[in-house]
Amino acid sequence: MKAVLFDLDDTLYDRYPAIRTYAQHYFYKDFGPQLSTIDQEWLAQALIAADGGPLRGGREAMQALQRALPWFPGKMPSWQELLAHWRAYFPYCSHWTPELDQLLRSLSQLGWKIGIVTNGPGPGQRQKIDTLGIGNYLDAVVISGEYGVKKPDPAIFMEALRQLGVAAHQSWFVGDNPATDIAGAVSAGLRAIWLRRYHRPWYGPLSKPPICKDSLVAVGEFLVSCSKD
Repeated sequence: MKAVLFDLDDTLYDRYPAIRTYAQHYFYKDFGPQLSTIDQEWLAQALIAADGGPLRGGREAMQALQRALPWFPGKMPSWQELLAHWRAYFPYCSHWTPELDQLLRSLSQLGWKIGIVTNGPGPGQRQKIDTLGIGNYLDAVVISGEYGVKKPDPAIFMEALRQLGVAAHQSWFVGDNPATDIAGAVSAGLRAIWLRRYHRPWYGPLSKPPICKDSLVAVGEFLVSCSKD
């Protein structure tokens, strides 16, 4: 194996702490005056619930947030306003962790080529990478908003492989979403690892995950062991 591609959101960083940071440092500051008195921790939990994980899109999440929060009469923003705010500030909220650094450092030292394949707007996704401080480890970054094709379309995976100069059968893909990440990677001919956060259930077109790991530490240990085989 010569390369590994990663999903970004909820794979290379845990989305829940990022949402908590966004809720307490950005959302509360700008929308707090439009809400009846609420505790910031309750607000963070409400945003996490509205986000809904990998099964919920941006519009649906913002509409859930409209319903969940105690807005003053006539003060509820549109879902479009909420989504624009999210896209402007959430990219600054992703959290670097020692586990992330150890994973990428170990693979880089072993000579692996490393890339990211992610869905989302280009500026926001690139800001998340900058916020995490991992750009120096990356040999390829393919973002659906820039490339014009999104996961699970095999074309976006193949573009990343083209940039890395490796074949699909020489590469792994690691992601949290069974439908867009794992099924998409498998359809492109990559070997895939499902990162299962928070004991989420399996779903999607594949009957079961090819390989399942519960943490970035476990992913790293597995990939390093592959280098020794």
